[in-house]
Amino acid sequence: MPRFSLAAFMALTLGSLVPATQAAAQFETQSVQFFLASDTDGDEFLTLTEFRTFIQYMAAAGAPMSRRINRLAAYRIAFGQVDTNGDGRASPDELYAAEAGN
Repeated sequence: MPRFSLAAFMALTLGSLVPATQAAAQFETQSVQFFLASDTDGDEFLTLTEFRTFIQYMAAAGAPMSRRINRLAAYRIAFGQVDTNGDGRASPDELYAAEAGN
């Protein structure tokens, strides 16, 4: 199965799926920036620890689901929902699929 690269994630987020409003577009740009900032080892995947940081960034930016996860400290549960292949890493495609499912 081909890996959904960070470049593809960014293209989808910032390219053909650019939201209609400028505020929404800025939020999408922030989510990519938050992913990059959270990915401390630069492997284009998020470990549970990196995912926690990502959720905290997203929550601070006002993302409703991230705020709920952060408030409940339900990082491990949320990570388990995102990491659909169970490899212990959240890929951009898994994050995108989780967001699309909400």
